[in-house]
Amino acid sequence: MTRIGIVTGTRIEAACFAPRTAVCSGTDAPRARDVARRLVAEGCQALASVGTAGGLHPELTPGALVIAVSVVGPDGLAQETHAPWRAALAAALEGGGLSVRLAAVAGSDAAVLHVDGKRRLFERTGALCVDMESHAVAAVAAEAGVPFLAVRAVADPAHRVLPHAALASVGPGGDLRPAALLAALAARPGEIGQMVRLARDSRRALGSLRRVAVLGGPTLSLLFPLA
Repeated sequence: MTRIGIVTGTRIEAACFAPRTAVCSGTDAPRARDVARRLVAEGCQALASVGTAGGLHPELTPGALVIAVSVVGPDGLAQETHAPWRAALAAALEGGGLSVRLAAVAGSDAAVLHVDGKRRLFERTGALCVDMESHAVAAVAAEAGVPFLAVRAVADPAHRVLPHAALASVGPGGDLRPAALLAALAARPGEIGQMVRLARDSRRALGSLRRVAVLGGPTLSLLFPLA
């Protein structure tokens, strides 16, 4: 069986999959790159970037699933995903009753907080959603010559601002930091309502990722085409 290295941005995303099948890098491209390289060095024969994302297409609601056909990096260059792998996963998810979109995903080195920024990124790339790890993992897969897949569930839709407090709530290693979140909200009390909505929408996104783990296999390797 092909050994798959799964990279997530947060520990709660990694927890959607079975223990020791997903490695949390933190929501940071350089860390994701380092983790992906380590996984390849440890013998992984394919890489997947899996987690939540910010919506760019105005019709995507929280929990919507996107399997990347390609990942468009901050430099505008697109890295294609492994076509047979993504097709097999899409078929498994749709067979289990999940709606899936196959489209481009954007990679960003910084969080896209504002609605205008999301709109401009959508217009420039055509990507349906954005995250901060997939482009880094895609680059490592390309340099190592191994297949790559990216699966993203929308947490904050295109029409909503991502509150600054959300950035404080996640540590460098992808762990949740409740004390830091409370301090950030004390400094920006106007963001409390936004964080409540984000928490609700993030639960929907995580629920979608758990369905991916159930229907696609906890390591995604069951759907990896050997040919």
